[in-house]
Order: sequence, then C-alpha cells, then structure tokens
Amino acid sequence: MVQQLRSRRFETRLDAQTDDLIARAADSLGESRSAFVVRAAREAAEKTLSPAETVTAQAALARLLENVDETALAACPLLKGLRN
Repeated sequence: MVQQLRSRRFETRLDAQTDDLIARAADSLGESRSAFVVRAAREAAEKTLSPAETVTAQAALARLLENVDETALAACPLLKGLRN
C-alpha cells in the first residue's frame, strides 16, 4: 500500500484489551495499528452512510409485512390494512 501524506490527526483512549485486540488484528493482516484503525473506521463510515445501505421506513415496513403470515394478518386488522 502506498503511504499517503496525512494532514489530520485522530487520537483516542483505549482500554488494554481493546488495544491488544487491535494490535493482534493489525499484525495478522500485516498492517500497522494506525493503518488498521483508519481502514476499519473508513469502511464502517462508508457502510453507515452508503445510500444502498439506508433502509427507509417504507422499505422496513414492506419487509416486515412480507414476513407476516395470514394468521397474524387476520388477528390484526391494522397490519392487514397496511399490506393492502
């Protein structure tokens, strides 16, 4: 990986177990702790903010209703109304 010039600094406080876990994970990938943390944080941030990963309330409701069986719909008229 080509080393890029860094213009910003991020510091954090870690407990010993988290620091050891990060060090072991980074070492297993042949990365420095800093490179590992920056990469992992960037991947998590991109996934969090990705439009493809965003679930709208309407999509969540549709997914819920797809998994509701007919017995539950009969027992709850509100759900039945939402499905129609």
